[in-house]
Amino acid sequence: MGAWGTGSFENDDAADWVGKLGTITPDDLTKVLFRAADDPAYLEAPAASAAVAAGEVVAALNGSPAEGAPAAIADWAKKYPNALTPELKALAMRTLDRVRKNSELKDLWMEADGLNEWIGAMRELQARLER
Repeated sequence: MGAWGTGSFENDDAADWVGKLGTITPDDLTKVLFRAADDPAYLEAPAASAAVAAGEVVAALNGSPAEGAPAAIADWAKKYPNALTPELKALAMRTLDRVRKNSELKDLWMEADGLNEWIGAMRELQARLER
């Protein structure tokens, strides 16, 4: 994982996923979140990073986009304004809980001594989802 910060978009995997956002439908977004939340296998960093970026899309749909989020996220939210449902918000929260508690992404931040800062960023995203 090429990481340059603890923010949701500050790694290559998330940036790559956001770069493909124009081809992603609401069903695709839901699938990304479901896979990350429910796959019993160890959640690798690329999938976890994509799930965090997907969570940011849900936060934008919820009217709480990240400061400095890529324009593609706002564009996607405008294209699919009715994609937000209570079930999608709950799925995004469940996904982010899993990423934060049990994923390679968490383990990498722990090894890099950036875990507290990264967890703070994850909790801030979850707070924006709860608004």
